[in-house]
Amino acid sequence: MALRRAGAAAGFGLALGLAGAPALAQAPQAPAAASQVPAAQSATAMPGPACPPRQPRIRLSVVDPEPVLDTSLGIDALHAETGRPRSATLHHLALTISRVEWHSEINARTLSTHRGVCATPDQVTLTLVQAEHLIRIAEEIPPGTCLFREVEAHERRHVAVNRRTLRAAAGRARAAAESWAAGAAGRGGTEQEAMAALQASLRRAIEPALAAMRAKREAAHREIDAPAEYRRLAHICPEDQRVLRERLPGGAVD
Repeated sequence: MALRRAGAAAGFGLALGLAGAPALAQAPQAPAAASQVPAAQSATAMPGPACPPRQPRIRLSVVDPEPVLDTSLGIDALHAETGRPRSATLHHLALTISRVEWHSEINARTLSTHRGVCATPDQVTLTLVQAEHLIRIAEEIPPGTCLFREVEAHERRHVAVNRRTLRAAAGRARAAAESWAAGAAGRGGTEQEAMAALQASLRRAIEPALAAMRAKREAAHREIDAPAEYRRLAHICPEDQRVLRERLPGGAVD
């Protein structure tokens, strides 16, 4: 049986403040879905039926394709993706979006008695997937220009964080799965209920690894978007920035 859980998309990017230093553009993050496990079907519920012996095997893989570079959206559309209130002097130039999903498949041994069914993991296959990894740069910035190169370089620092933290999360997820599998058991009145309890307990075991990944990502992205970085960006490629400002509503900088 397979268990699938999708992570929310999160994005960090670059904004140009015409009245000051650029500000961080962050895509909204949807709330994580709450685990719903019937109390009566808890994987640790006792007393319950006897369980088969455990010899669990854990397999883990990471799928992390190269990010896609997209220039099809303009500054207005990029700002709309951030969900932030619009300002006449703040223009979002780029946004990097990442969505991580994890999938699992559990092959289990089951034992049925008059007291019910117990399922224990035999083989667990985990897959962490960077399901979406997208660098958006505003179409108003011509490719090949100094400003385009600097904006892309900034966004690729965010990409590096996303890829590094994904692999770190994979290591933590493996360790969590191995610890879980050593004593995991799902019990229920039927095989389906026992498997559901086993899957729910795996989800609870893995989620802290993903929560740690999200926290580390946010901290690392904040470090990239430090005030000093935005002060630097505010003074690079002055001719490209002048041309861009002239194209934007509001005209030149005060």
